[in-house]
Amino acid sequence: MDPVFVGILVPLAFFAGVAAVLLKHFETRHKERMAMIEKGVNPADFKSAAPPFRLWQGSVLSNLKWGLLFIFVGIGLLVGLQLENYFRFDEGSVIFGCILITGGLALIIFYFIAAKKLKEKKENDV
Repeated sequence: MDPVFVGILVPLAFFAGVAAVLLKHFETRHKERMAMIEKGVNPADFKSAAPPFRLWQGSVLSNLKWGLLFIFVGIGLLVGLQLENYFRFDEGSVIFGCILITGGLALIIFYFIAAKKLKEKKENDV
């Protein structure tokens, strides 16, 4: 096939696929709501339920967990790169190992912080 043709066809197919999925989603949601209305159930009662993916809304502890994880993974990446350059390793195993170790350390630190916060909250509630 002609590379120019493929360069046009692939993005068009991608966006057409995304559009088809979105249209099917909205069509199905409309049919569900119409069926609920026919059965006498108010669809607005279900709007208060939390959406399945709350990427921008989270608890303070959840934000702390992800912040610690990303900071420590970045530190692990920097340490791994420095160790790889200093000891002249050819493979990325040192980098990968440092990322996993510091990521695990971040989650352990988060566990202790979260346990302390939950204990304080429990004591304040009583």
